[in-house]
Amino acid sequence: MHSAWEYRFFAERHPFKNKILAVETRWHKPPINTIKLNCDGAFSSTSNAAGMGGCFRNSNGDWILGYQKRTHAASPIHAELLALLEGLRIALDFRDTNLEIETDSTNVIKLLHEEGTNFQNVILECRWLMHRLKLPILRHNFREGNEVAHRLAKEALRKDPSDKCFYLARPPLFVQEEIQKDKQDSCNSLRTMSTNVCNFLATLGNSNALNSMSNSCNSFVK
Repeated sequence: MHSAWEYRFFAERHPFKNKILAVETRWHKPPINTIKLNCDGAFSSTSNAAGMGGCFRNSNGDWILGYQKRTHAASPIHAELLALLEGLRIALDFRDTNLEIETDSTNVIKLLHEEGTNFQNVILECRWLMHRLKLPILRHNFREGNEVAHRLAKEALRKDPSDKCFYLARPPLFVQEEIQKDKQDSCNSLRTMSTNVCNFLATLGNSNALNSMSNSCNSFVK
C-alpha cells in the first residue's frame, strides 16, 4: 500500500489530465498486529444532540470493542471530533498495540493540523492522546467504508442523553451484516469522482483513493 506522501511525489512527477474515476468504497483490514479504530459522529440540529459511535477491529476484521454515547454538540464537525476523542480515550487500553484510525470526515483530519480553530479544547486533547498513542495513522475513508461506525453513531442519537459511554463487547445486530461484508473484503459500492477530488482524498490517506490513483498513474505511464 502506497503512503499518501509516496503517491503525491509520484503524481507530481507524472501529471495527467483530469478525468472521472470509479473508486471503490470498501473497508480495508489493518495490518497484522494492528488494531483499526473507525469512528463517526451524528448530529441533530433541532436539539443539538450528538451521537458518537466507533469500533475497534483486528487484522482479520474481528470485532474487539465498540462504543456509543449520546451527548450535546455545537455542530456536525463537533460531533465528529467528540467521537474521535472518545475512541482515543478508549485506545489507551491498547497502548502496546499498533493503532490506525479511520474517519469519514475530511474536516476532522484538517482541523487536527490547523491552529486557532473552533473546538480547540477538543482538538488539543485529541492531539495529546494521539501523542501518547505514538501518533497512530489517521486516515479518511468514505461513508460506505465507515458504515459500522456510522450506524453506531446514528443509533446512539436515538438514546437518552447520558454522560456515560457504553461499551459493546459484541457487535449489535444492526451492524453484523456490515461487519461480515468488511471481513470478506466486499466492495460496498463504487463512487465516481474526478482525479482532482480523488487526489485530494489520497493525500488524506484514503486507501481506496490511493489505489485508484495509483492504478491511473500506472496506466498513464504505460
